[in-house]
Amino acid sequence: MSREDPDDHLLRCWRQQSCSPCLAQDACSWCPFTQSCTPNTHPLPLLGPISQPDICPHWSERWEVRSRPFGCQVSTITAMSVLVSILSTILLGVLVWVGIVVYKRLRRAEWNWNRASIPFNRVGFWTKWHSTDGRSRWGSTTSRSPSPDEQPLLNS
Repeated sequence: MSREDPDDHLLRCWRQQSCSPCLAQDACSWCPFTQSCTPNTHPLPLLGPISQPDICPHWSERWEVRSRPFGCQVSTITAMSVLVSILSTILLGVLVWVGIVVYKRLRRAEWNWNRASIPFNRVGFWTKWHSTDGRSRWGSTTSRSPSPDEQPLLNS
């Protein structure tokens, strides 16, 4: 298959007078302000304005070019804005999710660390500081009978 002469490509695109027939041609894009069909040789026609700064006759419509993937109603700038919005929303969602997971893990690690450092949660603390009859060793040394509120619910 022979390659088309750039001048023939230009003439084939410039012959089209409206958007739909222009986009029906291979490797052509529509510039809406100047109402012209121009060659667009980029492999992804939507990204043509990146590599071809003079894709349209007037510089101000460079990013307003209409190309084949989306048709005559969607400009390159609109498609790129939507794409960037979707990707940034997904990225933000992933970052929030990672932040929540890290926060939960740090809270769990802090809780376990704090729980281990509290002395009354250690094994043997209660037997060390409380007598076997349930009275605290820190309390008074006089023996008294426990009130009904202090009686254990289950007697063994």
